[in-house]
Amino acid sequence: METITYDELYNGLINGAKEVMNNRLFLNNINVFPVADGDTGSNLFSMMHSIVHHSELKDNTKTTVDTIADSAIIGARGNSGLIFAQYFQGFSEGITEETVITKESFATAIKEGMEYAYRAVEKPVEGTILTTMSVFHDALSKELESHDAFDQLLETAFEKVESAVGNTTEQLKVLKKSSVVDSGAKGFAYFVKGFLDGVRGHAISTDQLETEETIPAIHEDDHDIGDYRYCTEALIEHDSSVEDLKSLLTDLGDSIVQVKGKTKTRLHIHTNEPAEMFDRLSDHGHIIEQKVDDMMMQYERIYNQKYKTVIVTDSIADLPKEILDDAQVHVVHISLLVGETSFVDKLTITNEKLFELAKNKNSHPTSSQPTAKTVEEAYRYLLTYYDEVVVFSVAKALSGTYNVFTKAAEVFNQDEQLIHVIDTKQNSVAEGLIVWQAIQNLKANKSVDEIIREANRSIDQSKILVKINTLDNMIASGRLSVRAGGIAKKVGLKPIVSLDENGEGEVFKIAFNPEKAQKKIIKHLKNIKDTKGIKHFAVTYVNDAKLGQAFAEELKTALNQEPEYITESSGVIAVGAGAGAVAVAYITE
Repeated sequence: METITYDELYNGLINGAKEVMNNRLFLNNINVFPVADGDTGSNLFSMMHSIVHHSELKDNTKTTVDTIADSAIIGARGNSGLIFAQYFQGFSEGITEETVITKESFATAIKEGMEYAYRAVEKPVEGTILTTMSVFHDALSKELESHDAFDQLLETAFEKVESAVGNTTEQLKVLKKSSVVDSGAKGFAYFVKGFLDGVRGHAISTDQLETEETIPAIHEDDHDIGDYRYCTEALIEHDSSVEDLKSLLTDLGDSIVQVKGKTKTRLHIHTNEPAEMFDRLSDHGHIIEQKVDDMMMQYERIYNQKYKTVIVTDSIADLPKEILDDAQVHVVHISLLVGETSFVDKLTITNEKLFELAKNKNSHPTSSQPTAKTVEEAYRYLLTYYDEVVVFSVAKALSGTYNVFTKAAEVFNQDEQLIHVIDTKQNSVAEGLIVWQAIQNLKANKSVDEIIREANRSIDQSKILVKINTLDNMIASGRLSVRAGGIAKKVGLKPIVSLDENGEGEVFKIAFNPEKAQKKIIKHLKNIKDTKGIKHFAVTYVNDAKLGQAFAEELKTALNQEPEYITESSGVIAVGAGAGAVAVAYITE
């Protein structure tokens, strides 16, 4: 075969994608560059899965490959995934509309793919997927005259790629240290192998295709996570060709990659400031997807796992990050919608920015529970490392999150109960305090049954009191009617908000100014301490750290007792409570 038809090209590309999907576990296991977070296979799987399921065979080569390039951008994840997606963008630009592809036209399009891939990366590094893409192009170009058959040319180029993959171990110090090849480079080699097999008619059937996510086994090794914690990505929709946005982010981190399509652009960075990234990108198109992976926590679970049981909670539970990190707690983040843009609670937007956007867009932010798929994937991931999962959910009376946690657990609890879901009947710092106590019990090596038993006892003995500074958010969210809210504001009412024993919202007391509201809260806690005893208490604030600290100091003096912690609230709580709100939660003896 001196040429191939466009449908043979399409089948080959799809088969290459399937070959990568079927080898994701191995690619995860050897992933140590740029960070050892064990997810290169999973990231490439995401992109290839999108190609397999969303691309289409059209009327000619150009329009067919365009659907592959578009699908690649949508599914692209991680460094290698975004570079590979940009490779497909270049390939689609370089290919012609002809329905028959010659070796020469194929090599030309591959050159475009390689050049696009290099341009996608802020600082290209050799010994990676880029190197194998370059070697594949060089081999095709040099061997064109030596082979009459298309598949023989591909076979020779594939051999060169395989050799280049082996050489990556010597090109990067971290690969040599771990005695592995580069995972992205190996992923590209799998793709070329699958493409060659597909062109020759040896297609991978649907029955042979891996369809479920698999997490790599744990390995003891000495790796470095690097300077940046979060693998962060944005998918931006735009009307015209978007400019190079990499320069906007250079001071925020490294591993910056940009994939530019006709109407969508995906940006990737390793950073410690995801919220700042999205703030900077907000003026350059509509952000339709935000993704933040915690590489540090992925690394810790693979190489420094502390316990055989893992605690899970949602981001509404207000706890300092250092406490969550120390206990390797897994947090399922709630989504916050402002206008048409969805943000990730506690990761991609600050409370200050939340209020600013709400004001500018004249739109009250709303929150949404996690999807069943998101929670199922989290459970599957965690059960790879842990024997049991204990989940602490925001009150089911307030959110459907508890039902999502419970429903998703059914898949894994069919033979034995591996996942335990607890309705805390609380939110914010009260939910956080219950999680905090469970963490202490986990550290004390208590059994899962003991952790759950003490948690249920604490739920019955816990209370949250929130001092509201403004009624605007309660009115905007519908918790207080416009008429009633207007009257309350006119007479200067400052309600103290709480939750009842079922987790339903209630007005605990009424005051006519913030100072009197605070005095009533302190008076109540002193009475509880005198009559029942306060075992633990903690404080949260919405957006004013000084206000939160002053509140905690007043409580500390009145109770002669230190708070377990002071922390900023989640965006979900900020949306309901409003600027200037503070809250205290306690568990009685």
